Amino acid sequence: MMHDQRQDIGQSFLEYAVMFILIAVIVVALMLIIGDQIRVFVRDALQTWFPPSP
Repeated sequence: MMHDQRQDIGQSFLEYAVMFILIAVIVVALMLIIGDQIRVFVRDALQTWFPPSP
């Protein structure tokens, strides 16, 4: 009976690890696709909120 419980715990850990890796891959792919647009948006927003001093 204990063997089944340990297997379930290991299986759930493996499922969480696979989901984490999948989410990380998706985030990296999105950053590669739209990373420049995000960088430009953040730069423009920061320059609007905090203009460079003369």
